[in-house]
Amino acid sequence: MGNNKIILIAGGTGLIGKQLSIYLKSKGHEVRILTRGKTNKEHALYHWNPVKEEIDKESLQDVSIIINLSGAGIADKRWTQQRKKELIDSRTVPAQFLATQAKNIKSLEHYISASGVNCYGYENHNKLYSEDDAYGDDFLSNVVQQWEKSADLFASFTKVTKIRISVVLLKDGGALPKIAKPVRFGFGAALGSGKQWMPWISDHDLIRLFEHVMNNSLEGTFNALAENSTNAEFTKAVAKTLKKPLFLPNVPSFLMRLVLGEMASVVLDGVQADNSKIKSVGFQFEDNHLDKVLLRYF
Repeated sequence: MGNNKIILIAGGTGLIGKQLSIYLKSKGHEVRILTRGKTNKEHALYHWNPVKEEIDKESLQDVSIIINLSGAGIADKRWTQQRKKELIDSRTVPAQFLATQAKNIKSLEHYISASGVNCYGYENHNKLYSEDDAYGDDFLSNVVQQWEKSADLFASFTKVTKIRISVVLLKDGGALPKIAKPVRFGFGAALGSGKQWMPWISDHDLIRLFEHVMNNSLEGTFNALAENSTNAEFTKAVAKTLKKPLFLPNVPSFLMRLVLGEMASVVLDGVQADNSKIKSVGFQFEDNHLDKVLLRYF
């Protein structure tokens, strides 16, 4: 098999997981997907339920790399106390359960975990945050801190990497269609001050970044973003690509907080993150000009 690996992906049925699976298979790797559904070996799907501590043991045989993308969508539902618990548990419980299983896999070389770039807090708008900076004290920073702590459970028996993902630009999901929809109908506007940072990465580059980490056995924590744009810059770029005018005033912050509650911080607060660490280990972004990237999506 040469350098080809057996890769187990948790969270592989999501938007990024599906693309990553297809990409890695195209490179000659064997990819197995953990699913809450029934095992279907023909499609390389293997049952697991981390809450009930169930897993098809066959999925673990001869695995070299585990990639964990598990986690409920941060902006999918209003942040009730129950939802907040779900956002944390959906990240930590799968990792904790996988760690109990993975310590017995003799072939395991690497555990790669998704994480979030929104972990530094929002106190300093002008600061460029690097991986060495401390966690913030807001809710999302707490989510990431617990997420990464659960990834570190693997460190006693294999290499561990945490990829702090920014806003991922996808054609058919995530933030981009939500931002584009009001712009298409002529109701586009920046949110709040519009000055809040919005670090972003294309789905294409994110998948290449996972591969780069894997191929080079990189350990540690990496910010995954191509560029930092402000919310206003991003909205203007979308409008320009769609050839739509932007004439409405910014949507007031208080209105966003009224509609979304505490979850409004996802769009009203932003952090400017540094990507020099991943570039220093040989990764080159192919999509680092927002206008060019948006042309491909629309």
